[in-house]
Amino acid sequence: MTALPADELSELDKRVLAFEHDRGQHDRTKEAEIRVEFDMSPARYYQVLNRVIDLPAALVLDPQLVGRLQRLRHARTRARATRAFVAPAAAPDPREEER
Repeated sequence: MTALPADELSELDKRVLAFEHDRGQHDRTKEAEIRVEFDMSPARYYQVLNRVIDLPAALVLDPQLVGRLQRLRHARTRARATRAFVAPAAAPDPREEER
């Protein structure tokens, strides 16, 4: 796979953007549609999508879509960062209650 200049998008990049743009027209779950359309796992698709929306050429091609996807990614990242990972409280020890 050869690297493209920053101002060009690969065919895959363009297909990913078109898929995100037309997402409302699909009747299957997004994960199933990704497997059919791109023959890749959803995890791999999202890696590609995140790379694509950071390309200047993607912003030129569809600024509204790319801006929306970047805002959604930022919101998800912010939500993950603020999530508190607290261990559930341990059940009381029954021996403590007998005393």
